[in-house]
Amino acid sequence: MEDVSPNAPLMLEAVLGQMSDPEWHDRLHALEHEGALEYLSIPETDSARKRMRLHTDKGRDCAIALSREQSLSDGAVLFHDGRLAIVSRIDGAARLRLKPATVNDAMRLGHWCGNLHWKVVFGPGVMDVVLDGPVDRYIDRLSDLRDLAEFEILDLE
Repeated sequence: MEDVSPNAPLMLEAVLGQMSDPEWHDRLHALEHEGALEYLSIPETDSARKRMRLHTDKGRDCAIALSREQSLSDGAVLFHDGRLAIVSRIDGAARLRLKPATVNDAMRLGHWCGNLHWKVVFGPGVMDVVLDGPVDRYIDRLSDLRDLAEFEILDLE
């Protein structure tokens, strides 16, 4: 009989898709608003591993056991049952650095990124958008904001 004790970790045995995939966006967005979207923060140095045990940002114990054919990436959907979803976040993932021209531009840019549910890391006078898909997709979305806010794209990391 399978161990179903409350102390057993949630087994994550497959990458179901990418958070940026259109078929996942609405489902994950709805769960996020219900507080049922959890993230597993995985150090970039461990992202090639197939097996590890971690806790989500909400403290849920998880055990990752992927097949050799699958690999972890930032934004990988690792669990979804309609009531809960777990997505990987690779620390050290690629970023797009933005520098707003003024405080007003920074507020508009921050609001824009928030509405798109982009993960952002703020620094002195800049904001780094953590990429979970092709950089061109982010740049295309930012082009829609050019009439409302002035900002520079400083570098791609």
